[in-house]
Amino acid sequence: MNETISKVGIISCSGEEIPEGMIARQGVRRVLEGLRPQQTVTLCLPLFLAGEVGERRFAREHPTITVDGCDKLCAKRGTEQFSGAVNTSLVVTDILGGPARGCHRSTRHADKADEQAVWLVAERIAAEVDALAAAEVPNDVTKVPATSGDVCACSRPSPNGKLEVNGKSVIINGLPLIFEQLQKNGLQPGNGSADTLLETVRIYHFIEAAEEAGYRDSLQAAYQAFCQRGS
Repeated sequence: MNETISKVGIISCSGEEIPEGMIARQGVRRVLEGLRPQQTVTLCLPLFLAGEVGERRFAREHPTITVDGCDKLCAKRGTEQFSGAVNTSLVVTDILGGPARGCHRSTRHADKADEQAVWLVAERIAAEVDALAAAEVPNDVTKVPATSGDVCACSRPSPNGKLEVNGKSVIINGLPLIFEQLQKNGLQPGNGSADTLLETVRIYHFIEAAEEAGYRDSLQAAYQAFCQRGS
């Protein structure tokens, strides 16, 4: 790839009701962390839809790929509604040639079928990144060195996204950004924040029904600490 290229933004769907949603997110993550880490950044769809200015600006000014689990195209339509046409729209069911049979909604239960599906999707995303990098980049697109390591907090685990839930350590990618956006929207810490925190986080992180109470308590405590640090 060229020594200096435009960063390519990748936006994954947030659907958790079907295996293809998990495959989309994990495929994007594999590209970000392993296949094309220096050429890509991820944009968090929940924050994007919530109005995060930086996410929307990046999608307007840089080549952007959306990866949807199904033909509802939530990521593509949401991106184009707020930032204009995307460069490439990928759909997991199209890449796999049909539904992801034998795959799971959660990485907790992932097996060989899930691994193969994620690799197929990741390789296709990487190929599209290469195609965009090889294409002529418009003059008004900001370029950055390919060696830059800057990525969105959603692209890899962050210590600030770690929670203790029911005695287990859990990473929620992008949690600091989610907290920041909720704070900007006026969500006050305390007992009244629990439901909003839970419903917002579960958009981008699978939560088993049996673990909701533990997540609710941990998120409420973490958000309280986050708001206190910023005050």
